[in-house]
Amino acid sequence: MANNFAETRNLFTMYTGYVKPLSYDEWNALPHSHKTAVLFVQFYDEITLAWYKLATKCTWVPDEDGVSTVCQYLEKNVARLEADPKRFTSAYMYQVAYNCLYCITVDPPKPRERAEKERYHIAEGPDGTEYDLYDTAACPSAEDQFEDDTYKGMFWQVIEDMGLETKKVVNYLLNNDSLTKVSKRAKSYKYDELRDVEVQLDQVEEIVEQLREKLARFNR
Repeated sequence: MANNFAETRNLFTMYTGYVKPLSYDEWNALPHSHKTAVLFVQFYDEITLAWYKLATKCTWVPDEDGVSTVCQYLEKNVARLEADPKRFTSAYMYQVAYNCLYCITVDPPKPRERAEKERYHIAEGPDGTEYDLYDTAACPSAEDQFEDDTYKGMFWQVIEDMGLETKKVVNYLLNNDSLTKVSKRAKSYKYDELRDVEVQLDQVEEIVEQLREKLARFNR
């Protein structure tokens, strides 16, 4: 089963160009769009420690829920960190992760609380007619969806055009796949287009730098 925490860390690492722990001043100087992602990567050990301490008691909570919750609370804490550099510590970030994950594992909303806070999607208008609240929610237009799909297609086409070694590195970063050749005895050998490609560890940094330059225009 895929580890969503590790996948998110790898994506954020590639997105932000993170290579080493940052000081508070270095982090604070980042674009706002990078701050939450860098917090996730820099304090990954603290975040996952909190998750595994809690998730072992509540195995029914999927790790993607854990990732989503942590990212929401990291985003909320960006302003606090900007205002108070003393919070930029491993201990504080562990506590943030533990507290928010506790809410979805050990202490999820009780049925009564949920009933009080949740709202049925059928409502009554001033004239007594019923309407569906879902119909009032803003949905992306076909044009927006087309633009988004085109944007993603262009993004992955850049990686495709950079060659097999680059694709091998991307799979390594995103899925923790091996950088070595696939054994001919492996079941996946027949279907893996990268089976005969091998990338040395000292090549990874150079390829990641090339990726960063090529994909910079997609940072919006």
